[in-house]
Amino acid sequence: MFSLAGVPAVLIGVCFFLLGLVFGSFGNVLIYRLPRGQSIWGRSHCPRCKKSIGPLCLIPVVSFLCLRGKCRHCKKKISWQYPGVELASGLLAVTAAFIAPSLLSAVVLAFALWMLLLIAVVDVRIQGIPDAFTILFIILAFLYTGLSGAFDILAFVIGVGFFGAQWILSRGKWIGSGDVLLAVGLSALLGQRELVLFMLFSSYILGALVASVLLLTGRITRKDYIAFGPFLALGTLTALLMGERMMSCLLWSARACVGIPFLS
Repeated sequence: MFSLAGVPAVLIGVCFFLLGLVFGSFGNVLIYRLPRGQSIWGRSHCPRCKKSIGPLCLIPVVSFLCLRGKCRHCKKKISWQYPGVELASGLLAVTAAFIAPSLLSAVVLAFALWMLLLIAVVDVRIQGIPDAFTILFIILAFLYTGLSGAFDILAFVIGVGFFGAQWILSRGKWIGSGDVLLAVGLSALLGQRELVLFMLFSSYILGALVASVLLLTGRITRKDYIAFGPFLALGTLTALLMGERMMSCLLWSARACVGIPFLS
């Protein structure tokens, strides 16, 4: 984690968490309005009764708990997505503060992870990714890589080439063009070939496990489409948190199996 003179690490974490909560609340607005072609400006309102929501009912997480998960006017249940996105945004912001080497890079990474969260949620909701989300994520990813100075061109080739080849060979049946565009940002954000490889490995393993469970329980059939954005997001987060250590363990195990001596 980066350090600021005289500022405790706990206080930095709290500030980033609160920042994440605020942007998580705004993220819910983007998730609901952008796919519908609605303006992101204007007062928030209940999606059911259409009544405007006052400022006291817009406090991240707290308002949801105080209202017991119901609209103040029509008493209809509020989706758990709202506090979920807010909390996740806060936790991702704290994660960025502990990963990034500087304050500026931490802020950029926090926004990049926030945007990746919105992409995952929207992909689940509409099974598609708005280009506006992806383009902003790509910009943030390249900006973070530029600040951290850890970009490897081979990482970019591996990530984009892997998804691009699938899209070309299947003529868009295996994955969508949005996933290929998203791979540009993911490769730039991770910046290292080892992390990109680990992201690909973990994303497909997670996707296969979830799909198997859904098939066995009858929640989906083989003809149903499963959004892959959330698995890419989870794989990317896993790679950022533990990718280097896991890849080191895998390489150590592989070398041990074939009897290659290690340098001390």
